[in-house]
Amino acid sequence: MLMSRRDIYIPLIIFALFAGLYLIPALMADDDFFFRPVWDVGHYQSIAEGGYEVRPCDPARDYPMGKICGNAGWFPGWPMTVKVLSIGQVGWGLKILPYIFTLLGFILFYRLLLNFAGRTEAVIALIALSASPTAFYLLTGFPYAFMLFLFAAYLYYLYRPEAAGRKYLLPLAAGLLSLTYPSAFLTAIIPFIMLIGQYRRRAVRPGLKMIAGDMFYYLAPFALGPLLLSFYFYVAYDDFLLILHFQEKYDRNWGFPLAVIWESLKHFQLSTEAHFMNIEHSYFAANFIILWYGLIFFIFAPWRTKPELVVYVLLLYLFSPATGSVFSIWRHYLLLFPAVIMIALSPRPRWLKLAYAAIGLFLALYIYFPEFMRGYLV
Repeated sequence: MLMSRRDIYIPLIIFALFAGLYLIPALMADDDFFFRPVWDVGHYQSIAEGGYEVRPCDPARDYPMGKICGNAGWFPGWPMTVKVLSIGQVGWGLKILPYIFTLLGFILFYRLLLNFAGRTEAVIALIALSASPTAFYLLTGFPYAFMLFLFAAYLYYLYRPEAAGRKYLLPLAAGLLSLTYPSAFLTAIIPFIMLIGQYRRRAVRPGLKMIAGDMFYYLAPFALGPLLLSFYFYVAYDDFLLILHFQEKYDRNWGFPLAVIWESLKHFQLSTEAHFMNIEHSYFAANFIILWYGLIFFIFAPWRTKPELVVYVLLLYLFSPATGSVFSIWRHYLLLFPAVIMIALSPRPRWLKLAYAAIGLFLALYIYFPEFMRGYLV
């Protein structure tokens, strides 16, 4: 489907409204917290500026304590991109590039929906994406804007076999995804299920050689990032599993995801008076996010959405709590990009879809963005 002039302006307008909604109050705030390299952003900046650092933990400067400290717990795709595109001005790159990649991600995401759905569905999906409760992280130095761009680019080329350069750009996007975020390898479930569906619909079943070739082309790039990083850690620090050993101090242990979610929901409170810096913080901050994304499955019947996208959303929805904790799930669930496609393509009435997006925006402006600006949403 060709994009009209209106289709060019729509994602630009939605992006401008989205960015202004958070940028204006951030600029008017008493401090510049929104633009600082806080938490993980500081680690991405240190990787971009000086590479990886692995050292013993020091009680005077490190929290939490463990055997290994430094910045080896973060993937290099985003800091490498910032370093290259900002021509060494990493601090400025971390402030500016998220806006560029968010805009590009919005354009690609809109065009993706325009291709296999329609204009109304594309607009609703983009509104729901920009109104999700923690979408403001896209405008920070975290890698989520870059992930949105890569994910939208990957789906765009995946569903357009005739697109110019697809043969090379599709595995490139997959490889960069896997090099940027730990759970990105789960994206491999999308081409896997798509291929299974294509094989089942063929009159003549493909041979093992063709299946093996397809699987390697579509799935291998998603393993490339972790393997390259592990190989680098083996050469540099003699520890192929350094990324896992580094994470041990965060006390994440595999658990049954539904049990972990239920444990969090049992601590549900409507008041923020159980303040955000005690143990109830992670439960309070997580529960609205868990419910907002989880209820999409029940309110918006996803049978019009491609099955591989539905499975991806369900798999990623359960993956984070499967690590035994809901801490930072308000950020991890940002990668549930196809959830808004489920909303847009649902047979539910349009007013319900927009109302649901409005609820997400209310949660963003009333709870999550203010608490982020106070320094509580790690």
